[in-house]
Amino acid sequence: MARRNGIKLSAVKQEKISPAVREPMLSAGQVDAVTGFSYLSAVNLRDRGVPADDLAVFRFAEFGCVAYGLAVIVNPKFAATRPDAVKRFVGAITEGTQLAIREPDKAIDDVLTQMDGGTRELELTRLKIALGDNIVTDEVKRNGLGGIDTARFDASLTSIAEDFALRKRPTAADVFDTAFLPDASERKVD
Repeated sequence: MARRNGIKLSAVKQEKISPAVREPMLSAGQVDAVTGFSYLSAVNLRDRGVPADDLAVFRFAEFGCVAYGLAVIVNPKFAATRPDAVKRFVGAITEGTQLAIREPDKAIDDVLTQMDGGTRELELTRLKIALGDNIVTDEVKRNGLGGIDTARFDASLTSIAEDFALRKRPTAADVFDTAFLPDASERKVD
């Protein structure tokens, strides 16, 4: 992404820091920028008292990054011997995500019963940002939850292969299997 945007990495001082100290270091002025999820880092910074107007959130997708985000990764042996369990698990994730999209307030109420120290307002803000930035995208509206655009996926793999030494560049079929997805009608998002 840096290369595509004309940024010389040699001119950027990079530090590896723990996610636990990422936002405190930025809010204290110890670093100029951090990478993190918009629904975590930006919300954590605002919760630490940093005014929203003082934050500039750069979403990688807005700067040419085509890589997909989070995924369900299953051991191939388990998937081969227990395909119904994998299908049910992916179906449950899809159904739960659909519910969170339709009723974010209820979803947060359920989440808060499982966590210590979270506030309803803060966690609802996180969920709404996660939904808007990462889940209910134009592509998801076209392909449904869990669906992919094969050209984008292939471009994503090419991009990843540029930055990492891989023994073999994977194909989409090597890492993505539609057989475990619910029917398209169950994955549709409006």
